[in-house]
Amino acid sequence: MKKTTFLILPLSLLLLFFYLPLANLLKEGIWGITGFNPGPLVDLLSDPYYWDVISFTAKQAIYSTALSLAVGLPGAWILTRYEFQGRGLVRSLTAVPFVLPAITVVSGFLAFFGNNGFLNRALMQFFALDNPPLKILYSLRGIVLAHAFYNAPIVTRVVEARWADLDPTYEESAALSGANVWQSFRKILLPLLAPSIAASSALVFIFCFLSFPIVLALGGARFSTLEVEIYILVQTLGEYELGAALALVEIFLSLTFTYFYLRMESFFSVETLGLRSRRREKLFGGGVDFPKLLTFVFAILAAILFLGPVLGVLYRSFTASGSLTLNWFRRLFLPGYHALIGASPLGTIGNSLGFALGAALLSAVIGTPLAYFLARTRFRGRAIFDAIAMAPLGVSSVALGFAFSEGFVSGPIIKLPRPMVIIVAHSVLAYPFFIRTAVPALSSLEREIIESAQLAGADRWNLLWRIELPLIRKSLLAGLAFAFAISLGEMSATIMLVRPGLKTMPIAIYELISAREFGTASAMSVVLISVVGLAFYIMERTGRNFWKD
Repeated sequence: MKKTTFLILPLSLLLLFFYLPLANLLKEGIWGITGFNPGPLVDLLSDPYYWDVISFTAKQAIYSTALSLAVGLPGAWILTRYEFQGRGLVRSLTAVPFVLPAITVVSGFLAFFGNNGFLNRALMQFFALDNPPLKILYSLRGIVLAHAFYNAPIVTRVVEARWADLDPTYEESAALSGANVWQSFRKILLPLLAPSIAASSALVFIFCFLSFPIVLALGGARFSTLEVEIYILVQTLGEYELGAALALVEIFLSLTFTYFYLRMESFFSVETLGLRSRRREKLFGGGVDFPKLLTFVFAILAAILFLGPVLGVLYRSFTASGSLTLNWFRRLFLPGYHALIGASPLGTIGNSLGFALGAALLSAVIGTPLAYFLARTRFRGRAIFDAIAMAPLGVSSVALGFAFSEGFVSGPIIKLPRPMVIIVAHSVLAYPFFIRTAVPALSSLEREIIESAQLAGADRWNLLWRIELPLIRKSLLAGLAFAFAISLGEMSATIMLVRPGLKTMPIAIYELISAREFGTASAMSVVLISVVGLAFYIMERTGRNFWKD
């Protein structure tokens, strides 16, 4: 059986569930929904308001990327330079962007940085102030700070992984040649770290450019990005043709950024020969020098930024008027919120788990054959095939949700039940992460085992099912956990598709926050964090390190 046989099903599903909805959205954005009507696209491109929206979207992404670098790079330096108790735990916490769904970050920021949040109340009490001194939320500052919370760990994890692998001989040779610390960093380390810094910066920029829940909840009425504007046009104003045109503009921009990210990653790629492992200095003991002092100051500020919102949402979920209570969690099991959020809180938990399970299984169906082909095949144009397979990573989730609504709910492509549409949307967003966990495992299998099985007469099908897949079962389980967690936290595409009775946990948290039911929203956030954290615990325990493929 040829390897290409494995591709028939996943490529058919990818064509049906990703490229055809985007093609339909392209048609509607240019030709209109009822017939040829390029007016919405022309109106959009000639309206200064939408150019301002595009400008603000890029500006907040640039600011957010800069702050993420300012926070993430010192973190990478500390993890590379120092050894200390709990270092492994701190490094594991750099997975926080994937463990914490974005809407739970919003809930934590409201609890900690809000005008009536814990930080402002503590400062007002300490300095005897009448008004909150830090007005962070519902502003550009709030958006940028939340994005840094969410994305700085990506910079830390990517750069630290590269930095730890660099042979210290390079720096030692520079020191013997008379170079000081700054010269050694600028001339030796910085060029070697450039690939990881460039890659992480580009990733953070794309994530911030396409950010939706954080901007929607923390931006207030004054700030609107492309994602938020598409949502408003379609869901609030019913301007479907204008929404389709704006979605096309955003998809074009996001795919352009993704293309330049891939080109940048290839251009800056630098291979180094690692002969010696890097020795880390003890952080505690041996006196306090200036670098250690900076480390302690950074640790305090980082704790405020990262631990404050998490502890804030935990505290708010277990307290009422300063007293411990489980009342907010009890409300999750009561039907009283049905009218408020379109479903009972317990019902949204069931919906999320059901959608996530379906999305994880469908992600495996699509991702396993594609991962096998990418790991086992070398051919001209492989990079193009890889880009085609991983394209959902560079597409707006809100635009994708709109495309699914137009293609599968309205039915021009194929009419599907709305729950199935949600599952398909989640799987399209999740399967690239499944591939990322499976490809390294397949690539690292011992060739001798496979060749021995082939010599023993095993055909391609038996080789796959009886030998290769069982050998990488841990990575496949990790990929399933990853897809499950991505689906649980997904809000951007889901908000374009859900209706009463199909609400998920992220949607419920957002609507509870909008209704100022902060205690119940915090309790729901804790439940969501716990379930997603459990899925990622399974991934970390069973899977390979997907950052090093």
